[in-house]
Amino acid sequence: VVAKALITNNEGKVLVVKENQDFWSLPGGGLEHGETAADCLTREIQEEIGINAPHIGDIAYSTSVYLDQRDIWMTWIVYNAEIDSSDFVFGDGVTDAKYIAIEELHDTTDLLEKLIVETVNAVL
Repeated sequence: VVAKALITNNEGKVLVVKENQDFWSLPGGGLEHGETAADCLTREIQEEIGINAPHIGDIAYSTSVYLDQRDIWMTWIVYNAEIDSSDFVFGDGVTDAKYIAIEELHDTTDLLEKLIVETVNAVL
């Protein structure tokens, strides 16, 4: 189970991050045992981009997908979220973070990038 944050800026662009990979994902990650989704997202956003105290809202979108390369099902739960700064400090493994127009990912072949497009199209 992964909790992800859908964070947009005033221009309607979506915050995405790269973590030790060549593809974009939404900020967030796997829930640890006993952790709430809000606690997970608060921890992950702080670890990934150095932003403390994000505002975590309601669930915006969820789906489950099969990850062939790992032979597991992943439940992708996306929450509306807001942050007060764009002064990112990358944590371990994070190589980039930025706001993008969702159209930049429309032709992607990567599963996680497709999930970003699917999420944004369903929500915005």
